[in-house]
Parts: sequence; structure tokens; C-alpha cells
Amino acid sequence: MKNKLSHREIAKHDISPARSLLSDLVGLRRTVRSAGRAYISRLEAEIDEIAAWANERAREDQLPKSRIRDLGDMITLIRKLDGKASKGRRRDLKRLDATIEDLRQLIGQKASR
Repeated sequence: MKNKLSHREIAKHDISPARSLLSDLVGLRRTVRSAGRAYISRLEAEIDEIAAWANERAREDQLPKSRIRDLGDMITLIRKLDGKASKGRRRDLKRLDATIEDLRQLIGQKASR
């Protein structure tokens, strides 16, 4: 025996808070994806700037000792990253962001936020 819903029950079902929540969750998912893409784009742009700077330094014949020390510090910063990116933890994102900020400070550029 099939349960048939009356028009009133169908109307209640369509305007239920659970349906509204499902609709809002779809929007939230879009927002999270959009924010994630924007965040990744910003980090990649900053890495590109640092890479361009490093490329210029690689072409120089004589680097001052202070610059060599800075380059060593930058290598150490990157190699010390031990996050588990596959877990998608906020603290790993914070570490990546902080490391990129530290690298930018070492090259003498202010972060554009």
C-alpha cells in the first residue's frame, strides 16, 4: 500500500526547514569552492613573484653574503614545511600562508592583502 501525500502535505514538505537548509548548503558549497580557488590563486601568484625574484638572483654573478644567507633561510623555511596537505587542515594552510609571507619579507616585498 503506497502512502499518498495530500497537496497540503506536499506543500509543507516543499517549504520545510530541511529543504531550505539543503538549498543553503548548495550555496555554501559554491562559496567554499570559490573562496578556495581565490585563496590558491593568491598563494600561487605570491610564489610566482618569489620565483621571479629567485630567478633574478640566480643570474647574478656575485651575491652579497647577506643575500646568500637570506637564500639559505628561504630554503630552510620551505624544507621545514611538514604539513599533511592531503588532510586539508586549516593549520596546514596557515603554515603555508605564513611561510610564503616570511619568504616575501625576506625578499623585501610587502604582502598585498
